[in-house]
Amino acid sequence: MVKTWSAGIVSVILWSMIASSAAFALNGAGVTSSGTPAQPGTKVVTVQGTGMINNGDESSARDAAIQDALRKAVEQAVGTIVSSQTVVQDYKLLSDKIYSNTSGYVSDYKIINESHTDAVYNVTLQATVGTKHLKDDLSAIGLLMKEKKMPSVAVIILEQNIGAKRFDSSFFYAPASQDEGYTVSGVRTLHEAGALSIAENEMIKKLVESGFNVVDEGALLHDITLSSGYALRSLSDTTIIHIGKLANADVVIYGKAVSRLYGTIEGSEMRSAQATVSLRAVDTDDGKVLASGDQHAASVHIDAMTAGNEAIKKATSALAESMIATILDTWKQQVNNGALITLTINGVRSAGDLVVLRDQLMSTQGVQNVYDKSLGSGQATLAVDYQGTTQNLVQSMLANTTVTGLFSITGTTMNTVTLTRK
Repeated sequence: MVKTWSAGIVSVILWSMIASSAAFALNGAGVTSSGTPAQPGTKVVTVQGTGMINNGDESSARDAAIQDALRKAVEQAVGTIVSSQTVVQDYKLLSDKIYSNTSGYVSDYKIINESHTDAVYNVTLQATVGTKHLKDDLSAIGLLMKEKKMPSVAVIILEQNIGAKRFDSSFFYAPASQDEGYTVSGVRTLHEAGALSIAENEMIKKLVESGFNVVDEGALLHDITLSSGYALRSLSDTTIIHIGKLANADVVIYGKAVSRLYGTIEGSEMRSAQATVSLRAVDTDDGKVLASGDQHAASVHIDAMTAGNEAIKKATSALAESMIATILDTWKQQVNNGALITLTINGVRSAGDLVVLRDQLMSTQGVQNVYDKSLGSGQATLAVDYQGTTQNLVQSMLANTTVTGLFSITGTTMNTVTLTRK
């Protein structure tokens, strides 16, 4: 008996074969069409793609439409991580380094709709883009740091490994005492203490890999001298902010790393060690805590010291990745959604000076609001809720003749502006 097939059934079978072929080709590059739900560290976007039909080749046009849509999915995800200005200014760099590798970021997709004319094939699809991998690569090519005008970061981690009686770092040497190894008068620098700690070295490595501008440790140590008045029984934000400003660092990552021996593995001479690393990242401009966390890790080695080193390294590496992601997310939110910029005005003669300045700021594009913080003894402080960078705000003020007629801009940092009444 001969079976007959309707044109509609044949069409369905052909399109199924084409879809399977396209999914297989993309799956070879790490992409599937199963449409699985988005996981943490991913973003789901809906996009449209087109492909030209040449010589009636609808199959190739469909594949081209899918690739076009996937590229647009990655472009859309990039737009949620860096500003539109950066996307425009660095489009060629993004095209060469990011958009050309859609299969490296799209983990999953499903086709929602498709249609075609004689000349064009259209596809609408929902794609899952891996934002963590995308952020890592954007950091590697320097775009996320560019968003915040390349802020500099210093690292100070006090470390106590197995058998050690004191906490050491590249910056501090703290002889043992009853107060967890810290004394006020025993502070010394690397000139006497030795090399980078394991935790500091690993944190700096991760920061550099992510495109951060890390303060050179040698310059840090040569340029800074602390008096014995800095108590190191507990490193405080106040102390760290002061050190960071002396080092011209916009952010300081600081804390402790401790490893302890937990005995030997039964039936062997292998030593087991566990480490705890506790860190905090502080903005030296406004004292804001950008990220913080604790991480534990274990390691086994025949040598106890090596086991301790490896445990500290593993814990620091894991904590560094999460803190870097948090810092970048915070900076991105500040650029996209606005941040409070502190204006310090010196030489204020009357409240009228502030009224004029406040009115001019409120008429500046990007300024959401202006808050009075303090006024007294000829000095005032305003907080400006601004959607953009401090440098953008300064440029707007310099272009305002009313502002420049009354005030001179005498200093800026990543989050602050200092003005002086003329």
